[in-house]
Amino acid sequence: MTLTELMARRVAADPDRTYFTLYGQPLTFGQLWEMSHRYAGGLAKVGVGPGDKVCLVYPTCMEFFYTFFGALHLGAVPVPLYPTMSPEGMANIFGNSEAKAVVSIDWFRASVEEARAAAANVRHFLTPLELEGGDPPRALPTARPEETAFIQYTSGSTDDPRGVVLSHANVVETIKFMAEAASLTPRDVVVSWLPLYHDMGLIGCAFTPPYLGAKLTLLPPDLRNPREWLETVTQERATFTVSPDFGYRNCVRNVKDTAGLDLSSLKMALSGAEPVRLSTIRAFEEKFELKDIVVPCYGLAEATLGVAIWPRGEPLRLDPSRRFLSVGKPCPGVSIRIMGGESVLPPGPEGEIAVKSPGIMQGYYNNPEATREVLMPDGWLRTRDLGFLDSDGYLYITGRLKDLIIVAGENLVPSDIEDVVDQIPGIRYSAAVGIESERLGTQRLHVVAEVRDIAPDHATLSHLVREISQRVHARCGHHPARVLLAKPRTLPKTSSGKLQRSRLAQLLARGELSDSIIYQSGHH
Repeated sequence: MTLTELMARRVAADPDRTYFTLYGQPLTFGQLWEMSHRYAGGLAKVGVGPGDKVCLVYPTCMEFFYTFFGALHLGAVPVPLYPTMSPEGMANIFGNSEAKAVVSIDWFRASVEEARAAAANVRHFLTPLELEGGDPPRALPTARPEETAFIQYTSGSTDDPRGVVLSHANVVETIKFMAEAASLTPRDVVVSWLPLYHDMGLIGCAFTPPYLGAKLTLLPPDLRNPREWLETVTQERATFTVSPDFGYRNCVRNVKDTAGLDLSSLKMALSGAEPVRLSTIRAFEEKFELKDIVVPCYGLAEATLGVAIWPRGEPLRLDPSRRFLSVGKPCPGVSIRIMGGESVLPPGPEGEIAVKSPGIMQGYYNNPEATREVLMPDGWLRTRDLGFLDSDGYLYITGRLKDLIIVAGENLVPSDIEDVVDQIPGIRYSAAVGIESERLGTQRLHVVAEVRDIAPDHATLSHLVREISQRVHARCGHHPARVLLAKPRTLPKTSSGKLQRSRLAQLLARGELSDSIIYQSGHH
């Protein structure tokens, strides 16, 4: 089945049924179908046809879906993009994807036009207003499941963004097994604030509920106040929601008054897209009076999305050292191996996680070299994530291959260190990175911590630095070579909120963070 067929079935079964509600406005499957055919006509009018790439630069809005499915109707390939990306980053993706057209709203026109000037291949800049008057094309190509549905650019937490090519079969098969793994039913009520340019928001939250006919409410991702998300869960009596770890942490920190919030309808709240912290889960559940509701999941764009989802309602599981939280067993139809070099490791030892599933990508667009690095000839995907399986087949994620810090021959996991530092009063967020030292022939541990209040006196900052150093030493046996206290929003993050540790290490090594650092130590 293709994505278009999946929606066509919903339309045929009940055109007046609501696909989702956004800003209080319901959109029915019938309306989506009618408008997407008009947009297909508008795109066809400027010469967009089968195989052409169409970049979508949108906030969360109905027009995103009209354009996405309008492109699919023509056999064109939608490429969703982060709307507030820098013009330079946008130009790189316009060029790499060989986009013929870009569709956006006037709000983003200036940055899109600047990016377009640097990417000669983009022939058309179109707005929804220009597309919605289109006449639906008379004859439409019929897509096959193995054909490309869309290109999902990675968020670039360790490298430049890469275009993950996903077929219709990749997407539809993943939707099916994720729905099964998460025990979703047509009776579920889903609330999502995740952005549509991200796999978790688009495939997990916007495409999986309609497969089952579950009720869906979308919110804009720029939630200045996370209370809005929880209020929507309360009002809709939502049974299912999803967020990266930082979303739950924001609620714990910033929702001061829980009066009027009732999350008791929730049956499952998934946490994924960045390391899942047990401390966050416990704090969130305690604050909002929940038990065994927030659960980890694991996936990646290169596997379409889902790899493992913790079973609904089951108590969480820690490894014997109690350092790592299991993300569950592989989803139905997904296989996992732990690799030590080229050999497959038995349960227990840590290695690189390899995955095989119906969701494994076709490859990185226009990047055969990068594709060969991760996609094995036998169909296995090397994820570049580290982890291990226990004897019962449960998966544990221990870190990113590229983010690992090696100090005096010992492997340190950044998220372990960050978890300790983030719990210190006065700290917003932190990041731990290793900086190569040619003199010592090893990496040196650097901790950068954003402080909540940038007005404190010298003595307070000095005390904070000592506290960070002592807690890190107690956790991992090493004092940081340097602790840097920084202004809020200093740490580089991807469009989906993941820390870009490799980028931070580059900025530190080049001394480019000096304007943001308010205090630093050197512990030698």
